Amino acid sequence: MLGSRQRINCSGTMEQQFFCETAERYSTLFRHIAEIGIVKEMSFEIDSKDFENKYRDKEDVRHAAPFKQMFDALTEVDNLPCLYRWEITSPYNEDDIKQAVGELQKFTPRVLKKAKATYNTLYVGKVKESIVGRIIQHLGYHRNPASHGLQLNDWAKPMNLHFRLHIIVLPDEVIPVEEIFETELAHKYVPLIGIH
Repeated sequence: MLGSRQRINCSGTMEQQFFCETAERYSTLFRHIAEIGIVKEMSFEIDSKDFENKYRDKEDVRHAAPFKQMFDALTEVDNLPCLYRWEITSPYNEDDIKQAVGELQKFTPRVLKKAKATYNTLYVGKVKESIVGRIIQHLGYHRNPASHGLQLNDWAKPMNLHFRLHIIVLPDEVIPVEEIFETELAHKYVPLIGIH
């Protein structure tokens, strides 16, 4: 009967054995992750008034005064997996953001949530490595115009938005299940933009 549950016999069919072995392996992994914890947590204040188009092709945003401290810190953990969350810390109008980002959809695919964002969260994401490159994409300064990301430089400055970027640096052991942590983080903070 559809919807009813059947207790798995872990010494039953090959499929049942596979299910039990996989569940036990991931259960062990999650216990290990809980024991070792995160590597570190960081947050950075970002003001859209510091966004400038020159960082697209003339100057490296990683060395620009408003962003240097952040990128120096992120470079130290660039080889590790990270979860991150963009929080809007200034007053904003959700409909204005949805409209501005929606206009950019012709260039980069995004999903705008119908639900109201909680905790003023704009976006939640993850990387297995290269957090520096991912943040450059989100700021809108990646050299490849087809790169995906929030492209904040293209729409946030006229709204005078301020952000706090939260980074959770994770141990390598998290990589096989990092997507689960990203999904849980998104369910907790309900971002305005993203697929979760």
